[in-house]
Amino acid sequence: MSRTLLTLAAASPAELRELLTRASLVAHDQLIPLRAAAPVVVLCAAPRPYARIAVQSGAARVGLVVATYTPEEVRELGSAGSAAATFGRAGPGVVLVGFDAESANAFAAASPAPSLGVDSAGGCTVGALADLLVLERRAPLAGHRLAIVGDASPRSIDLAVAVASLGGSVSFAHPVGFAPDPDRLTVVRERAAAVGGAVLDTTELMDALRDATAIVTEPFPAEAGERFRGYGVARHHLRVCKPGYLLLHRAAERRGPEVSAALVEDPGWSAPAQRQAESWAAAALLSWALQPDRLRSVLG
Repeated sequence: MSRTLLTLAAASPAELRELLTRASLVAHDQLIPLRAAAPVVVLCAAPRPYARIAVQSGAARVGLVVATYTPEEVRELGSAGSAAATFGRAGPGVVLVGFDAESANAFAAASPAPSLGVDSAGGCTVGALADLLVLERRAPLAGHRLAIVGDASPRSIDLAVAVASLGGSVSFAHPVGFAPDPDRLTVVRERAAAVGGAVLDTTELMDALRDATAIVTEPFPAEAGERFRGYGVARHHLRVCKPGYLLLHRAAERRGPEVSAALVEDPGWSAPAQRQAESWAAAALLSWALQPDRLRSVLG
C-alpha cells in the first residue's frame, strides 16, 4: 500500500518511529534499495535548492532516479488537480517542493501516486525528519526539551509535533503577535498531553530556553526585524540550557542576527549534521511512501 505525507505532523507515533528506523538504516547503508520502472517526479513550485538536492541524493541512496520540474514549468501545469491526473501516473511517486498548502492538498487528493511535501507552507517532511534524527542521535527523544525561538516555520512545527508525539517537551519563544498558528499549536499540545509531555508558549526567551536540550533559532522576518530584537540567541543565554545542548538552524547559509556568529563554533552547533541528515530523511520517506515493507525491494 502506498502512502502520502504532506506534513510530518500527520504521521502517527508508530509511523514516526518507522521513519526514524529507515533513516538510521539509510545512514548505515543498510536499507534495501528499491527498483522502479519510472522516475520519481519532483515538482518545485518555488526555488528550494537545498530541498531539491536532499531529494535527489536521497532518491539515489535507495536506487531511485528523479525527474525534476522547475518553478517556471510548474506554473505552466495549470490547476493542481489536473496536473495530478497526469504526473501522478508518470512515476511511482511525486514530491511537492515549495507548494502552498491548498495546492499541495489538491494535488495529493487527485494524484493516483503517493505525494510527499517538502519545504512547503504546510510542512517539511524531509527537514523535520532530519532534525528529529539529529536529536535522537544525541539522546532519546522522550528526554528532549525542544525550544523554538522566533517565528516558527512549518518545518519547526513539524519537528515540534514529532518531538511531542514521542514523549518530549516543547517551548516556543516569540514576540507578541508571532505565536504559532493556533490550530497547529493545538496539535502540539494534544500530542504532548497524550504522552505526558509539556508545551510552553511564551514571549520570554529565557523561560523557553530553561532546561532546553535543543534550540531551533528561526531567521527573523525581514519586514519585522525590529520586533525580534532581544530574541537573538547568544552564548550567555545558553547558561540555562542543559549541558550538551544542540543548536539547530534550518537555513544556516543565510544565518543572521537570530543566532550569534560565535555560536557557529560551539560544540552544539548542528547545522552541518542537519544538512547531512536531510539526504537520509528523504531516502527514508521515499522508501516509506513507495514500499511500506522495507524488506522488499521491488515496487509493484
